[in-house]
Amino acid sequence: MKGVDFIALSPDEKLWLIEVKNFRPRISDRDGQEYRANRKTPALLAKDISTKFHDSKRLIRIVDAYLRGNWWRRFRLWWYTWRRKPAPNSNYWFWAEARRRCDDTHNVIFVLWMETPERKTGYDDEVAAHILQLMGTGDQVIVAEGDRENGLPFGLVG
Repeated sequence: MKGVDFIALSPDEKLWLIEVKNFRPRISDRDGQEYRANRKTPALLAKDISTKFHDSKRLIRIVDAYLRGNWWRRFRLWWYTWRRKPAPNSNYWFWAEARRRCDDTHNVIFVLWMETPERKTGYDDEVAAHILQLMGTGDQVIVAEGDRENGLPFGLVG
């Protein structure tokens, strides 16, 4: 099982599962040579990414179940729920809230953020089409590229 790179909870009740793939050339600090990433076909990449998205939802459920295994943690989670205020500094609250949002497909947004060296070639569109075929009905999937407008509430800094 493999999970995504980032999990985020947004104030609008969304759970963001974010996977980043960087296909840009890298310059080695040791020898100064340029190294290029080997890119999979859109169908293979989509299969890997959709598996990661599904695995991540499963892993969220596993972590939440583990954290509820201790009576004191169960009590704390009950207290967070009862007081109805977010406790973003609490590891327990984060995983319980991620699990709650995970159970409603309308609250989950899957993002594949790709960095590619070339201008628009259609690779990201092909990957998006393949991912949508592999994901469940109603799943929200966004394939974004740092150099292009993507409509996400976050972006690349630097």
